[in-house]
Amino acid sequence: MRIAIAVTGAVLLLAGASGLALGLGALDAFGALSDRPLLDPALARFTGETEWFLPAAAAAAEAVALAGQVWLVVQGRAVVHQWWPDLDPEVRARARAAADSLNRDARGLPGVHGVRARLTGTADRPRLRLKVACEGDTLVSEVYGELGAGPVERYRRAVGMPDLPVVVRFRPSIERPRGQRRGRRPEPESA
Repeated sequence: MRIAIAVTGAVLLLAGASGLALGLGALDAFGALSDRPLLDPALARFTGETEWFLPAAAAAAEAVALAGQVWLVVQGRAVVHQWWPDLDPEVRARARAAADSLNRDARGLPGVHGVRARLTGTADRPRLRLKVACEGDTLVSEVYGELGAGPVERYRRAVGMPDLPVVVRFRPSIERPRGQRRGRRPEPESA
């Protein structure tokens, strides 16, 4: 879907840019194109003779614009529900308290340095998103199993959603000594 939107946007951008260049006379090297009428004389006669053409073209353009606006609202709603779930305040309070407990319990697992839990989604389709930072040599499958059996199950019970779907994303944790800045490389040893 994104490729189709990108191609459509590129075509519309090129059409707009070429129309602007034509109107400003940038393409006059190929003849006086900016002096010509916008519509071909035969098409201008056709639109003048038929009373339905211009209202039909306007209605089609309005339908396309309305469809685009509806699509934007749906996409905006999805982003909003990702950051602010459509849940009642009581469930949100329980979710915050349970997330603190989940973070504390998950950090106690071997190899886990950081956890971030977020309840997202709608009231009909909530989900829990976990971002877990682990050491490079940690067995992710073991951490995943211990998370599901312990902290995640307690979170589900605390929130009151026993079938809550959980999305877990693992990322490596990079431990740096104090005072060392990011991007600094060690000096090569000289012989």
